[in-house]
Amino acid sequence: MTKNKKAVLGILATALILYMLRTRIAKALNKTPFGTISDNIFNFIGGWEKFTPVAYWDNKQYSVGYGSGFNWDENRPVQKGDIIGKETAKQWLLKEAQKDYSFVQSIVKVPVSDNQLIALSSFSYNLGRGALQNSNLLKLLNAGYNAPAVASEFDRWVYSDGKISTGLQNRRNAEKQLFLS
Repeated sequence: MTKNKKAVLGILATALILYMLRTRIAKALNKTPFGTISDNIFNFIGGWEKFTPVAYWDNKQYSVGYGSGFNWDENRPVQKGDIIGKETAKQWLLKEAQKDYSFVQSIVKVPVSDNQLIALSSFSYNLGRGALQNSNLLKLLNAGYNAPAVASEFDRWVYSDGKISTGLQNRRNAEKQLFLS
């Protein structure tokens, strides 16, 4: 076997090993503790959700505070008439965002930046874990597509009741920009 063939085989073997280890490598690299970036997550999600002290009907459920659908103090879904203060609302948002953040860490199989984790966590917080888990966005990301190709998928998630929502367009654009930064 020639020296060049040995070198090519060595490179191919290394590439194959790295490909097989990419999930382990990604999990190791995507382990920023939630507490380290919780302020960034709160500021990003809270900026879009806006604080509302009285429960309101939000498409499929009652929400309160910063879009929380669960009353953590009473261990039940938010109900009409629930009222919340800003500090409690922040705690509830962080509890829910931490669950979304951990979920994102568990389903992303490639290395991503903290900003990408935050953008994906915001997406999950807003649309639900199932939407992210079954999205083409996640499929492209985990398949190793480049960031702009993956980020373009945010543009598909701007519909409410079959119509383009300006609010969702603005949020997806912000998530997209954060993902690309």
